[in-house]
Amino acid sequence: MTKNIFLLLAACSFLLTSCIETLEEIYMNKDGSGKYNVTFDMSEFFSNPMMKSMIEEAAKEEGEASGFDLGETDTLIHLGDSGLAEGVMKNAVMRMTMSDSLGKFLVNMSFPFENVGQIDEFFQKLSEQGAGADAGMMGGMGSLLMPGGKFAFQKKRLTRMKNDQEGASELFAGEDGEFMKMFFSGGTHTTVYHLPGKVKKTTIEGAEVDGNTVTVERPLMDLMEGKVGLEGEIRFKNK
Repeated sequence: MTKNIFLLLAACSFLLTSCIETLEEIYMNKDGSGKYNVTFDMSEFFSNPMMKSMIEEAAKEEGEASGFDLGETDTLIHLGDSGLAEGVMKNAVMRMTMSDSLGKFLVNMSFPFENVGQIDEFFQKLSEQGAGADAGMMGGMGSLLMPGGKFAFQKKRLTRMKNDQEGASELFAGEDGEFMKMFFSGGTHTTVYHLPGKVKKTTIEGAEVDGNTVTVERPLMDLMEGKVGLEGEIRFKNK
């Protein structure tokens, strides 16, 4: 574990606050195509003076080689230009927004898909290969926090299968694992499904239905450890 990551985890643990929130959005069309969007919000790093000072110190020690610029940054990376140009990765993009003045630290990844099966394909490729040299640590974070689960789409029905969360036990093992648990503790993962017609019903536990949308919220740590899931079915009407 590099020193800058260790400092960030330590800061979060001492302050007993979550440093990350995730928002996953899936936009479906009638033919099964659509768009996937996921945002990692780490703005807590900037909003807390103690965390911010630790980030500044870590960035200063790492120097320019770390690629960690604490200032005003808005970078768009085309993942298809980073050695991952095949299939769904071809049109995938990642945007990193860091603003000291606004207290924002956001990382967003999005891509269009021809069928929902490509969502799992995207995260598998991200996990296996990273997000290319330009994406650096944030590409790794994307694969680390991937919600997981395979999707199936049939007429008027969207299904998300259970994710087995392989590797989670190893991730949270040992002393470093305890810091990781503190880092993610208190965070939430929210999934919003945008369907092409009014939702009739869903079997996803705890889901909230509002017209054409279904919203599911889970504790981030429980989701990563596999204690809760996102699996279930959504049935909807055509417009």
